[in-house]
Amino acid sequence: MLLDVICLSFIVALIRGGRIKEFPKFNKVVLLIITIVLQVCAAFFPTMGGIFISIAYVFILAFLMFNREFEDMRIFLIGWFLNAIAIWTNNGKMPIDLEQAKKLPYDLEPVINGTNFKHSVLTESSNLPFLTDVIYMPVIIPRVISIGDIFIMLGAFLLVQRLMNKPISLLQLHEGKRYAKKH
Repeated sequence: MLLDVICLSFIVALIRGGRIKEFPKFNKVVLLIITIVLQVCAAFFPTMGGIFISIAYVFILAFLMFNREFEDMRIFLIGWFLNAIAIWTNNGKMPIDLEQAKKLPYDLEPVINGTNFKHSVLTESSNLPFLTDVIYMPVIIPRVISIGDIFIMLGAFLLVQRLMNKPISLLQLHEGKRYAKKH
């Protein structure tokens, strides 16, 4: 979901004069690896996808909490929290607005018939519909996103800026020099 956002973030950082000098030292990276493995398992075992995704969200929470000292991780955490609430209150799957999803160039049959490991159809009985995938985003890679996804994308953008030694602080609304380590 984030590949285009990450690539665009690197381009912006390069235009801003950024260069990778050192990879940030994140705590408990193994939690992130476990999350990825669980999401792959969800894809291979779609009937248990909701369970795998729900457990993966717990590991993502742990990773984000262990790295919350970074401002961009706190923004990721907001997005995670909003998405987690939507997923956990809807049986482990993110409901998607079918009318918006029909604009996508993807086969929606697995979502419609309930075999998609990650999404379900947004219905009248879906919980917290305002937190689900209801926003059509046509640019770069078309998709339907949630409010939580917007925060996750912003967190990814800010993380790449920091990786490229050109951090941006939303708290200070200018280049966050105190967050960058100059070598």
